[in-house]
Amino acid sequence: MNTTTTMKGKSWLSRNDLGLFVSIFAVSSILFLLPMGQARADSIGLTIQPIKFSYTIAPGQSINDIVNITNASDGAVTIYTSVNDFIPTAGTSNISFVSRAPGVTSVRDWVTINSPASFALKQGGSQQIGFTVTVPKDAEPGSHFGVMFFKAVANDQTGQTLQVGTQVGTLVLVTVPGNHLEKGKVTGFNTASFVQSGPISFDTKFENDGTVYFEPKGTITVKNVFGKIVALLPIQGEVVLPTGARDIYSTWPTGFLLGPYSAVATIYDGDGNILTTASTNFFALPVWYIVGFIVLFFVLYFFFRFLKKRLNISISLKK
Repeated sequence: MNTTTTMKGKSWLSRNDLGLFVSIFAVSSILFLLPMGQARADSIGLTIQPIKFSYTIAPGQSINDIVNITNASDGAVTIYTSVNDFIPTAGTSNISFVSRAPGVTSVRDWVTINSPASFALKQGGSQQIGFTVTVPKDAEPGSHFGVMFFKAVANDQTGQTLQVGTQVGTLVLVTVPGNHLEKGKVTGFNTASFVQSGPISFDTKFENDGTVYFEPKGTITVKNVFGKIVALLPIQGEVVLPTGARDIYSTWPTGFLLGPYSAVATIYDGDGNILTTASTNFFALPVWYIVGFIVLFFVLYFFFRFLKKRLNISISLKK
């Protein structure tokens, strides 16, 4: 019969307990180390530059360009290439991938990637991949959207590809000149109605009502209660697809503010004309500054009263 004892000179663990302890320690070590090794082996990554190409191409014309791919994985990978079409989701900045429509060409057909359908890329290696965008003569005016995908699949030590992989893509936005409409509006322009100090954040929501993609650019003009311009902030928006909408965030890196302020967001079209405007107001009151000033005032007031009393006492004693 095995027992555990605390008597002096005797072990506090029995043989069975010691064996169980060693077994648990061994299993725990294996379980602890195994995920670490697997996570390292499964680390696959790609970087791509740039992440967007924007072109205006006349029917029957072509453009050549280059995309850069870098293997950020822990080992060599095999790269697979493909091109898909997408459409914007109305009222949002999201997109939906679509199938090729019968009898109609699209960006999927217009883009030719000048590389094999699959190729190897060593760890840390980079490669420039050329591609050509050719717009057919019968292409409809307006914007057309596609994405070039590059999928990395890991290779094992024998060079065989594994199933684990990752995928990155770069947008291809093509505008065909002709009878199209560049139009949009600011559907929301907001900031906090009350602030104590800066910085001040503005949220401008832009909706594209036209038939071509649009990159909103403009300014936010901030004025104080006297009508003086105290800040001009740039609006640098990302691409907004037709029927889509996007929030554009701007920050005024200011500090002390006091009183009412007004702000006007202005978006310009491609020719520099005002496309749309929106305004908002906010009030700034540095509460903690005011509270601190009041506290300091009363501290100094009672301090000087105290000094005055002590000073009167000392004068009367001298007399």
